[in-house]
Amino acid sequence: MRTEIKVGPSSNRPFSAGIQTESMVFVSGSGGLNLETGKIVGDDLESQTVQTMANIEEVLKASGLTFNDVVKANIYLSDRKLYDEFNEIYRRYFSPPYPSRTAIYCDLNFGLLVEIDVIAVRRNGNSTLTTR
Repeated sequence: MRTEIKVGPSSNRPFSAGIQTESMVFVSGSGGLNLETGKIVGDDLESQTVQTMANIEEVLKASGLTFNDVVKANIYLSDRKLYDEFNEIYRRYFSPPYPSRTAIYCDLNFGLLVEIDVIAVRRNGNSTLTTR
């Protein structure tokens, strides 16, 4: 069984912000866009990454999880030169043992500098689905 996780205003986009099952949560790629306005929050990596992580946190919270439950992260950066700076910001949200991670360099929609998607796992027998 799977349930959609809804955050922010409704949209006609052909994907969900997140999907949850009894044991896992899949958060779609998120960038530095304000969830209410859909606008990019800034033109620097720090502001976009902080907003990206806030967007991911909203989806995790809606499913009763936190960053501590994340087991896999996929990172998309617009330029390899951003890697070290990104890692410094990323460490604010995760601690050892860090989630497994992949970093990819590519063009991103809307001129974003970063996009992240994550997979989280329900732990300690917490398999209750929550819906919003």
